[in-house]
Amino acid sequence: MLDPLIASRAAHFASSLVVGGAAIFVALVARDVDAVRITVRRQEELMLAALVLAVASGATWLAFLAARIGQIPVGEAINDGTAWSVLTETQFGRVWEGRLIVALLLVSFALFGSGRRKLGRLFAASQAALAVLFVGMLAWSGHAAGTLGGTGILHLAADVLHLVAAAAWLGGLVPLLMFLATKGEGPEIPLLDRYMVLRQFSTLAAWSVTLIAASGIINTWFMTNGLQSFLGTDYGDLVLVKIGLFGVMLGFGAVNRYWLTPRLRPAAGNSEAESRALRLLCASVSIEIALGLVVMLVVAVLGQLPPPGHMHHAG
Repeated sequence: MLDPLIASRAAHFASSLVVGGAAIFVALVARDVDAVRITVRRQEELMLAALVLAVASGATWLAFLAARIGQIPVGEAINDGTAWSVLTETQFGRVWEGRLIVALLLVSFALFGSGRRKLGRLFAASQAALAVLFVGMLAWSGHAAGTLGGTGILHLAADVLHLVAAAAWLGGLVPLLMFLATKGEGPEIPLLDRYMVLRQFSTLAAWSVTLIAASGIINTWFMTNGLQSFLGTDYGDLVLVKIGLFGVMLGFGAVNRYWLTPRLRPAAGNSEAESRALRLLCASVSIEIALGLVVMLVVAVLGQLPPPGHMHHAG
C-alpha cells in the first residue's frame, strides 16, 4: 500500500507544477496566437482546479508529516495541536503559510480572468510570476533548504530553478494537451495556430530540459557528497530511475518536435495526414503526462529518504 505521506507529496508536486505550467503556457507559449482566446477560460479553470488540489494535498501533507513527527495517528496530530505547531513553529510550516497566501492571490487572478477571451500581457505576466513564486517556494521545504553555508545558496538556487523549469515543461504539458484536443466548442482552432503553439512550446521545453538537467546534476552532487555516495544507495538508485524516465520523456518530446509537429504545417496540404498527426500528438503528450506523474511519485519518495551525502557528512 502506498504511504499516504508519499501520496500527498506526489499529488502536491504534480498539482503545483500544473499551476505553474498553466500560467507560463498562457504568458509565454500562446500569447501571440489569436486562437488562445478560445481556450483562456479553460486554462483558468485548469489553474483553479490545480490550486484547489495543491492546497488540499498540501494540508494533507502537513497533517501526515505532523503525525509522523509525533508518532501518533493523524486525527490525534490534528486534535492535540501537533499539526498546528508544525505549521506555526517550523520552517516547513512558514513556507506553507507563504505559499497559501500566493495561492489565494492566484485564485483571485484566475477568477478575475475567467470568462475573458483576451487577457492583457501585463496581467498574464503577473499571473505567471505569482505561479513561478508558488512553485519555486517549494524548494524551502525540501533537502536543499538544509544545506548550510555558501554552498547552500547554490543548492537552493538550483532546486528553485529545477522546480520552475519542471513546471514550464512537465506542468505545461497539461494545458498543451487541452489546447491541442480542443474541438466542438465555438470556432475551430486553426491548424496554423496549433502548429505555432507546438513550435513555441517545443522551444520552451528545450530550454527547460537544459535547465532541469543542469540543476539536477547540481542537486545530485550535493545530495550524494560529490557523487561519492551515489551508486549502491537507495537514493542513488531512485535518482537513476528518475533519469531513465526523464530520458524516455525526452524521446517522446523529440518525436513530437521533429516528426509529428512538421506534419501539422498547413503547407503540407494533406488534411488526413494532419488529422492523424494531431491525434498522435495528443496520444504522445498524454503518455508524457503519465510518465511525468510517475516521476512525481519518485520525487516524493526521494524526499522521504535521507540523502546519502548528508549521512556521510554527519558521520
